[in-house]
Amino acid sequence: MMLIGVGFGLSARSEDLAPPAARLKAEKKDTSTWTAKIPENPTPRQMRNFLWRTLVMKDLMLKGRVQSGERKIPMLVRTRDRMIQFEFQDRPLQIRVRFAPEGSLIQKRAKPESEWQVVTGPEKTKAVAGTDLAYEDLGIDFLRWPDAKLVGNDNIMMLDCWTYEANPPVESNYAKVRYWISKTYLTMIRADGLNAKGQAIKRFTFNSVIEAEDTVVIGEMKVASLTPGTDVSASRTFVQIEQVEKGSGL
Repeated sequence: MMLIGVGFGLSARSEDLAPPAARLKAEKKDTSTWTAKIPENPTPRQMRNFLWRTLVMKDLMLKGRVQSGERKIPMLVRTRDRMIQFEFQDRPLQIRVRFAPEGSLIQKRAKPESEWQVVTGPEKTKAVAGTDLAYEDLGIDFLRWPDAKLVGNDNIMMLDCWTYEANPPVESNYAKVRYWISKTYLTMIRADGLNAKGQAIKRFTFNSVIEAEDTVVIGEMKVASLTPGTDVSASRTFVQIEQVEKGSGL
């Protein structure tokens, strides 16, 4: 999830949110020094290298929830440097993601005193806590898939974006991932997981991008499992952050 990697922050709940473009304009962070270093049409490698250089998260503890259908799961998110840890408060499950240039290391454990277990292979494609999120989604490894290309320019939520597509070199829930990077904010605005027919089956949208603790962060993310060939959601999961504190404890 850069689904989760650009960090999390405070946001209003979805029903209180202003239209995305208006909200982003109001919350805009000065990225002029960043955009000056980005080519007019950056290649996937150039964009990947830029995102990696900026993927350094503040030492924060964030409190929020994951809502999937009628279920509301309280959650703590701890971030520091290039590591993020999710702690689900309604079940014995903690997930840790360590981001690295060659790929993400995803681990899980039942409780703080347990040993971390690496999530690999087919297990990475499984759902997290019965939500629309899979373990592989947390690692944003599609940004590193070698078979990637810039396919054009687009406008998403009234924001000009570069559009990229990447094909997985390993087992994945997706035959391809298409993702959009805002030219203004240099962060991911949307990502679609596609099936072998090129139809979107999973959609990640970032409904709030704000500044908290001197960093650009995600406030709310929606993950929708789509009926193939349509934009109709079969199910949806919202990740929302309601409180942010300094000091992750990591």
